[in-house]
Amino acid sequence: MKATTQLKTFSVSVNGVEKEYSVKVMEHRKYGMKLDNNDKGMVNQDRKPSSAYVTKLVAIDSDSDTDYDDYMVLKYEGTENNDFEIVQTDKGFDINVDDKSMHYNVLENNYLVNKKSKDFFIIEEFESK
Repeated sequence: MKATTQLKTFSVSVNGVEKEYSVKVMEHRKYGMKLDNNDKGMVNQDRKPSSAYVTKLVAIDSDSDTDYDDYMVLKYEGTENNDFEIVQTDKGFDINVDDKSMHYNVLENNYLVNKKSKDFFIIEEFESK
């Protein structure tokens, strides 16, 4: 199991005024166990490396208070060293995992997943009350 936290602060232009927002990403990886087929039926079997099931909680704070406004749970099957990055865009940010990507629009509080990535990401979105 591996758990990490990442915090980034960006800005977006609203009617010519720069508005800051922050994105906090908390990651949890769960590794399954696979056994080597050559050892089937043996008492002491060797384990094979397996891909991780990655869950990321993405919290977005788009105003100046201390509470996060929107939350998104992003799940995908990963590898041992996925290239995960958050990149600022004109209207929000992109989340890139290897060659898959999704876009989050901070101004409209919505996301868009590229067509080639739609079967890769599982997304649940909710707001704080």
